[in-house]
Amino acid sequence: MEFESPSLLSIANKPNKPLATKLSQVLNSSASKDAKIKAALTSLSNIPLDPTHNNLQDELEKKQIENNRKFLNAFENVVKQFESLETQIQDMDNECQDLKQKLAKVQVQTSDMIEQANTMQDQSMASSAQKTIVDRFLEKFTLTTEEIKILGDPSEPIDNDFFAALSHLRQIHNDCQLLLSTKHQTAGRDIMETMAVYQENAYDKLYKWTQYESRTAFGGDSIDVSSLMTKALRALALRPVLFQTIVDEVGSARHDAVARAFLRALTRGGPGGTPRPIELQAPDPLRYIGDMLAWVHQACASEREILETLLGNDNPDTIDELLDNAMDGTCRPLKTRMEQVLTLQPGAITSYKVANLIQFYAMTLSKLMRKNAALERILYEMTELAYKYFFKTLNAQAERLTQSSEPPKHNLSIAPTVREMTNQLKEILASYDSSLVATGIEGFNFAETLDAIIEPLLNTCELSVSKKFKKMDQDIYMVNCLYHIQSVLIPYEFTKQKRESLEARMNDLLDDIAQEEYNELLKQAGLTQLKDTLTTKDPNTPLSSLMNTQTLTNIMSKFDSFLVFISADLSPELQRLSSSHHCQQVQSSAIRLLLETYRDISKEVHDSYEHPELILPRTVQDMEAIFSFAL
Repeated sequence: MEFESPSLLSIANKPNKPLATKLSQVLNSSASKDAKIKAALTSLSNIPLDPTHNNLQDELEKKQIENNRKFLNAFENVVKQFESLETQIQDMDNECQDLKQKLAKVQVQTSDMIEQANTMQDQSMASSAQKTIVDRFLEKFTLTTEEIKILGDPSEPIDNDFFAALSHLRQIHNDCQLLLSTKHQTAGRDIMETMAVYQENAYDKLYKWTQYESRTAFGGDSIDVSSLMTKALRALALRPVLFQTIVDEVGSARHDAVARAFLRALTRGGPGGTPRPIELQAPDPLRYIGDMLAWVHQACASEREILETLLGNDNPDTIDELLDNAMDGTCRPLKTRMEQVLTLQPGAITSYKVANLIQFYAMTLSKLMRKNAALERILYEMTELAYKYFFKTLNAQAERLTQSSEPPKHNLSIAPTVREMTNQLKEILASYDSSLVATGIEGFNFAETLDAIIEPLLNTCELSVSKKFKKMDQDIYMVNCLYHIQSVLIPYEFTKQKRESLEARMNDLLDDIAQEEYNELLKQAGLTQLKDTLTTKDPNTPLSSLMNTQTLTNIMSKFDSFLVFISADLSPELQRLSSSHHCQQVQSSAIRLLLETYRDISKEVHDSYEHPELILPRTVQDMEAIFSFAL
């Protein structure tokens, strides 16, 4: 049996049972495990106990009273501070109430002033808006003092500021047109009247300046077009009378300047004598005229570039007029000198090259100048004159050839005179072809020139063999001449029509030669009589009634002997044809005619005679095999 602790028994036996129970619970609990109990015990251990008093409750109550006293003392200070704060808040509230009353009184007194101030503020804002509108209006419809001075004061220079002010002035004038269509017509008229005065002064100042510049700056050989001059002319374009006056001034200045420069190039040359004066080339007609026309072309291109820079692309008619006027100064000296060269009538080749050269420059310059310009007319007149002298030279040359026609040699080769004329034709063709390449223009009528050279030459060839040569030799020589001329024409496409004409004439002559060769073969073969009989007899009359069997047999026997000796070699007559193709063509045609004749004979024999195989030594097929070398 277990024994109870004496202490527990003593406490339990006490008359204060709740306390005893509490203590019992405390004592039975584990103090080390209860943090609260541990903290409480720690606090109790710090309380000093009077050794003479062992009542813990009294000590605790004393301690609590002491702590409450300390709390009261401390809170008393807080209360005093709150009371002071309350006093201050009350004072502030009194002050605020006082201020509120004063503000209410002031508000009543200043309400009219505030309303007036608001009204004035609204008026100020409206005035500011009106001022902005007026400033914008004045900026749009009036000139500044500086702009008025720039436009009207003669001492002020013409510069970019002037043109900016003039542009502003024109803009104002255009804007006034809009005002006239609104309810502000009076203002628009007043502004336009004022601007009109400024505008007249500005254009008068600009006109005088431009007139001076056109007289001084455009009279030299080379000029540099300033941007100010370009702007001035574009501005004056709005005043047609003033603009035309300035254009006339510029045209006159450039006319004189180009004329002086051309005469100087003719007689004095360039600076320091380089390039040399063009007049020094006078002994060489082609170079002389070429140098003059080259200078004119370069001057024309330069003048057009200057005028386009000056006037822009908006005045093509004015540019053409000024260019025509400027180049007019070269017309008279150029025409005079070209006429002097042409009247001397150089050789045919030189005459043609000169005519072709003038024609080339006439067409080249026509692209730079307007239609019917003075310089263009002069060049076309000179072209016609040059061709006139060229054809005159050809006619004179043809007469000389006719009067002194040189017969060919025995071999019928081309006479030296014909070769000389064809060489001349070759140079003329090359000159014309180069002009076509240079200008890129097709369709010139060159047929007249070809006829003027070739026809007299062919007439001369015919005359040279018409008296001393037989018909076949005449034809052979003419074929050789035609072939030689045609070979000169072949490289040039523009001679196609003439080549076709010469080809047709050659073919006719070759047919005649083939007929002559055929007649000679008939004669050698002994078939001439038989051929004539077949040709002249009535178709209904049999050959046997006109020629007996023995006679026909003898003729065909002779023909067979002819076949034994015939060869593929050309006859001496055909060997004189300069073209091997023509030789073969004539031989083939003659053989074909002979073979066709044999076919006719064979048919007649088979139709008219008995035993035709005894008369005809060979069949038609045999004849075709024999003559295969020429078929």
